[in-house]
Parts: sequence; structure tokens; C-alpha cells
Amino acid sequence: MFWLVGLLVLETILEGLVCSGVYSNQALQRKIVCVVASVTLGGTSLLLAADVWKIWLWSLPIVAYRIINLYRVYHARLPQPRLRAVTMQSFGWLVAAQIIVTFLTWPATLFHIGSIVLDVLVMLQLLGALVLLRATLRTWQHATVPPETDNLSDRELPSLSVLVPARNETESLEACLNRLVASDYPKLEILVLDDCSVTRRTPDIIRSFAHAGVRFINGDAPDETRWLAKNYAYERLVQEASGDVLLFCGVDAELEPRAIRRLVTILETRKKNMLSIMPLRRALSADGNSILQAMRYYWELCLPRRFFKRPPVLSTCWLIRRDALKHMGGFESVSRSVSPEATFAREAVVTDSYSFIRGDDTLGVYSNKPSSEQYGTSVRVRYPQLHRRMELVALAALWEITFLLGPIIGLLLIGNLAHKLAYAMVWVLTLLCLFVTYGLAAIGTRLTNPWYGWLLMPVAFMIDLAILHISLWKYEFGTVDWKGRNVCLPVMQIEHTSTK
Repeated sequence: MFWLVGLLVLETILEGLVCSGVYSNQALQRKIVCVVASVTLGGTSLLLAADVWKIWLWSLPIVAYRIINLYRVYHARLPQPRLRAVTMQSFGWLVAAQIIVTFLTWPATLFHIGSIVLDVLVMLQLLGALVLLRATLRTWQHATVPPETDNLSDRELPSLSVLVPARNETESLEACLNRLVASDYPKLEILVLDDCSVTRRTPDIIRSFAHAGVRFINGDAPDETRWLAKNYAYERLVQEASGDVLLFCGVDAELEPRAIRRLVTILETRKKNMLSIMPLRRALSADGNSILQAMRYYWELCLPRRFFKRPPVLSTCWLIRRDALKHMGGFESVSRSVSPEATFAREAVVTDSYSFIRGDDTLGVYSNKPSSEQYGTSVRVRYPQLHRRMELVALAALWEITFLLGPIIGLLLIGNLAHKLAYAMVWVLTLLCLFVTYGLAAIGTRLTNPWYGWLLMPVAFMIDLAILHISLWKYEFGTVDWKGRNVCLPVMQIEHTSTK
């Protein structure tokens, strides 16, 4: 075993040299060294796990991420300075994590304290579930739509511009505009930007609403080295808008005639600069479930975001005061961000000028995003949510497996454990807490059929874990398509052509 450990140390030194850019100027040599380092790392780790699995088995997932990090260097998709920075950062964190895991499992095996470690882990799982439950209930309560006690007169209401970017849309855009033009808001303008659609259907739909006052904005292609296309479309819309309050609305959103007035009233009476709305699903689709969208809501509702000053926010429907948006730097300050509204919400929450509202039937904000778009949205936002850092993906995956899927795995394997009754009781209580949190996010927003939606929770967690890694892989080595555009170019700042 000792010679394998020595070989692993030598490989780690070679890996560090590769990630630091020592071979950056010799493409063939760099690729050969990456392959040698990957094969040595993988083979040595597997042999160590086969020899002393109680110590080395647990670090194998970290080894997988180290190999993916080496493939970054092999692929050489990013400009060299950025490539060195991100790969060295990931290398350092992943190696440190592997050392910590090894030195934690070694004494547990040597002194036969595995049962004590399991006891601690089980209690931590329960504690984690209780923290999620408290955070979910707190967010759910604070995000309640306030009662209609304050009614502002038409004169007291500020002017408002509804801004809708559209690209390659069909029936969803028509349904969205039909709802918007029926609004009872007195000082309203509706602007829709055709973001270089490849067919005539989208501009034709927009122009068909000209008689109802909808303004058509002809978009142009952004500089993809500086702008994400959607953010550029937002910036163009803001430039054309005249309202004091700006409401950004996706084409999948459906707003009842009273909705905009209610939203602005909440903004004014609460003295906020920004609101973000969690819409209801208007009706269950044929399959009755929307797991991907449910998990997006889950992460916004269930994490203790107040502690980290990162409030929940969604992009379907949100509004902000024009002067506040300008003060925050506008969309030019977040030109490459996949979720620009999240950045604005973080700035606004510092001064207590932000509110997150979960929709209900009295508010009248709904969303019916098609399943095909839910997958694309999930892949598009998941990796950027973790700051495009591979080591954070590894940490998030470990957290999901341990705290979300761990109690389920434990109950399946409980026949092989001591203290079966005690473990079973703790895991059942843990799962009850998780069921409540998932139920509020999925069933409470009509995304999942209440008759059997609870049973989908383990499936939802596993799918989310898969989406996380699909998002990582597509951003790092493939393409992430949004409305026919590869958003990897501005988000990852990759080179358009490679001469490597």
C-alpha cells in the first residue's frame, strides 16, 4: 500500500504542475501529461480502495472531480490565464478535501469507532432537516401575499412599464400578451422585444397586439464577449421604457387583470424597491407533475438564505424601481449573469428594500412553463448558481447525498446496522421534515399532484443531482442552448475558436 501512496503523491505533484500552466504552450505535451495523470490518479485510487476500502473508498468521488478538472486542462477551452486560475483553485480545494476525508476515516477504522461516526452523522442529518424545515416555514410565512387593506388611487400609483423579451415564441407569448393587455392598471405601457427570432411567428404575434397599445421593439444581436443575450434584451427594453417602475415578465407568465395593481400596491405600501414573485401553476398538466421546476422552487424556499443575505428570487415575474435599478448599475453591471435579478435582490435586501412574494389566487400571477423549457432552464442556471466552481459542485453533491438522500439510503440498508430501531426512528423523523419542505415547494405551488407527489421527493432529489452534473459538463465542455444561442460564450468567457 505504501508504494501506491507514494505514487499518488507523485501524481498529485504532476497534477499541480499541469493545472498551474507549466505545459500551456505545448498542446500535445499538455494532453499527454493530462492523460498520464488521469490514468495514474484513477488507477492508484482504485487499487488503494480495493486494498483498504474502509479508508480510501470514501475519497473516490473526489478523485472523479479531480479527473474532470484535469480534463479542463486537456480541453483548454478557456483563455490561459483564466484556465490556470480556475483549475488551480479547484485542484487546491479538491486535494485538501481528499486529505481531510482520508485523515478522518483513518482513525475511525484504526480505533473501530465507525458506529460513533454513524451516530453523529445520523443526528446531523436530523439537524439538517430541522434547519431546512425552519427556513422553509419562515420563508413561506414571510412570503405570504398581504391582505388588500390599502387601496391606492389611480393618481397615487406610479407609471409602470411591462418589459417582455421574446425569441422564437408561439402560443405562450400570445397567451401572455392577452393577459397583459387586459390589465386594469391605469398608467401602463407594454413593451415586447423581438430578440432576433429566426421565424416570422414571434414578430407577427407582437405586431398583432399593436391595436391594444403593445410596443414592438426590434432587437439586435449582442456582443457575446460582453453580454448574455437575455440581459442585453433587458437593457434595450429599459432604454425604451418610460415607466417609474419596471416589471420584467417571461412569456410563460400569465397575469390576471388585477395582478399588476396588487403588485405595485405591495411595492408602495411596503416601501420596497424590488419585488420577486413565485407564481402558482394555473392547472396541473396531463402528467400532473413538474419535478424540475419544483426543485428550482425548493432551493429558493428551503435554504436559510437570510443568514447568508441571499434572498429567494425567481425570474418569471419581478419588478424594480427604475431609479433603484440605475443606482445598482443597471444590466451592464450584470451583463454576463445568468440570474441578474438575484444580484439586484442581494443588493436591495441589505437596505431592507426587497420582498419575495409567493403567489396565490388572490394575487393572480401564474406560470405554465412547458416541460421542455423546464429542463433547459434547470441546466442553464444550476452551474452558475454555484459560481461555476467545480469544488462547490462536489460539495453540493456531497450535501445532497448525505442530507437529502442519506436517510432514504439508511432505511434501505437498516437491516445491516446495529441499533435498528433508534436509527429508524431518527431517519423517519428526518424524512417527515424533508417531506414537509418538499411539499410546500412542490405541492403548495401546484407543481406536483398532491395525491402522490410526496412519493416523488426521492426522485426529485436524484434528478436534481443529475441536472447539477449535466449543467457542469455542458458549461465546461459542451454547449448550453437558450433559444438557439450558446450561453457558454458570455457566461464562461470561452474562446470562440480554439487553436490548442
